[in-house]
Formats: sequence, C-alpha cells, structure tokens
Amino acid sequence: MATAHRAEIRQSRQQSRDRIVAAAEELVRRGSYGALTVDDVMREAGLGRTIFYRHFDDLADLLMRTGREAIDELFDAQGALRAARIGDGLDVVQAAIEPAVAVYRRHGPLLRAIAEAAASEERIAAGQEAMRQRFNELVEHALGAIPRVAAQPPADIAETARALNLMNESYLLDAFGREPRVSAETAIQTLTEVWFALIHRDNGDGQA
Repeated sequence: MATAHRAEIRQSRQQSRDRIVAAAEELVRRGSYGALTVDDVMREAGLGRTIFYRHFDDLADLLMRTGREAIDELFDAQGALRAARIGDGLDVVQAAIEPAVAVYRRHGPLLRAIAEAAASEERIAAGQEAMRQRFNELVEHALGAIPRVAAQPPADIAETARALNLMNESYLLDAFGREPRVSAETAIQTLTEVWFALIHRDNGDGQA
C-alpha cells in the first residue's frame, strides 16, 4: 500500500509539472518571455501558485529545464552536420540542414523565449553563449574538412562559422519562433542554398 501511495504521489507531481510546462510553452507561443509571470503560467495550467515552487525556483529555472530537451536536440543536429561531408553535393548539404530545421519546427517558441530571456537572465545568457561556442566549433570543423574550402578558405573561417550559425539561429527563430511563417521545406531549401553558395563560391579564378 505504501509503495502504491508513493507511486501515486510521484505521478501526481509529474502531472502537475507537465501541466506547468505545457502552460508556459503555450504562453510563450502567444506572447513574449518578458511579459510572462508565474501567475499567468499557473492560471493557464489551472493550478495554484504555490505548486509552481514545488517544481521550479523561478521562471528562468522553468525555461532552462524545459529548454534542455530542445538544446540537446540541437546538439544532436549539429553533430549530424559535423559528420556529414557537406562539400559533396546539394543533397548532402540539405540532409545536414534538415535536423536543425526540424528542432526549430518543434520547439521554436521555446527557443525564442530562451533567446529573449538571455537578454536579462545571466544564467540563461551564459548557457546560450556556451551553446553557441560549441556550435561555432562544430561548423568551423565541418567547413575546414571540405577540400575546396580548405584550398580557398575564407578570410577568417572561425568568423565565417560564427556568422553562419547566427544566420541560422536568427532565420529559424524568425521562421518558427511563433506560428510557422514558412514551411519546413522552404526553410530547408533556403538555408541549403545559402550554405551551398558559400561552399561552392567562385575561388577567384572564374572556377567554382
């Protein structure tokens, strides 16, 4: 009986946590992180305010915890980019872009809220900067492994990688940060064309 009772308590706690998370995700889909309050979240969840603090320290804590899954998926997506031979052809570049677009398609509002929160929440800003640095290193490695890029490298390959990542992030947040502005297929095609144009740019002697 005691074991069953503890299981019921754990299930109840998980259910209330899931409701809080779902409420927060819905609210940031409709509005901004800056306008979000604990009262708003708990009203949306249909739970009392005190229950919030059984699960989270504050809104930043909620955002960091709920965003962890999306961030982990982004790391996996960038790992796919590193593993791909993105200099081999348009289809390979597209296949490397698709996982990141899929993550933003699923978690765009949450990732937008994290980006907004980083402007005022030091803990979130530090985590986001660490994430970007890791992404930059992955893309720099991927670009450096392409023979045509290695033969005619950009003026600063590290800055090129950083610029590409910032472009990806800004574009995908704009495309999927609220309701999808474009289809996933359009986003994939757009980013594929940009990346492919860089990889296969004219090397200065009239040959791509």
